[in-house]
Amino acid sequence: MDSFISEPISPSNPYLNRIKVVQGDITRQNTDAIVTVIPQTLEYRGMLNAAILEGAGTQLDKFILEHIVMPRTGDVYAVPGFNLPCKHIIYCIVPIWKDDFDRHDRDLTKACRKAVELARSMRLRSLAFPPIGSGQRGFPKARAARLIVEVIASRLSADIDEIRIVCRTKTTMQHFKDRLFLA
Repeated sequence: MDSFISEPISPSNPYLNRIKVVQGDITRQNTDAIVTVIPQTLEYRGMLNAAILEGAGTQLDKFILEHIVMPRTGDVYAVPGFNLPCKHIIYCIVPIWKDDFDRHDRDLTKACRKAVELARSMRLRSLAFPPIGSGQRGFPKARAARLIVEVIASRLSADIDEIRIVCRTKTTMQHFKDRLFLA
């Protein structure tokens, strides 16, 4: 019997190399947009949204209150980046996650999917995602990493140059790198 070596399997999405996992501060990313989630109440919950508000300045809060009226879960909005190095902030409206029964995979995946689709429709070339949904009351980090990477990988195309997943800690960064390797 002859040995046969097959060609290496090509990834399901040829653009996976455009996803970068980096350690850093999301508010310092010089991209077309940064992505975050915010509850329907438009309250700045969590350290991430507080940092975005602090970096963008008070005009961000005023803009949101004047332009986003009665948001629903699943809505996605692009607002100016104001004092941040990014051009836009993409806000994904999610329910308030109180416990494990409130956290539904569909809410997080829908938010990520719609953020990428909005960016593509706006012809944005670069995005920075934090590990959204994995904060204090959020999804476990490994689960959030799986959901986020799967959705981003499924929506990547030639019209997006780079998507950065920006993590504050090495541990969180490793969860995303592990998932990206499997994608």
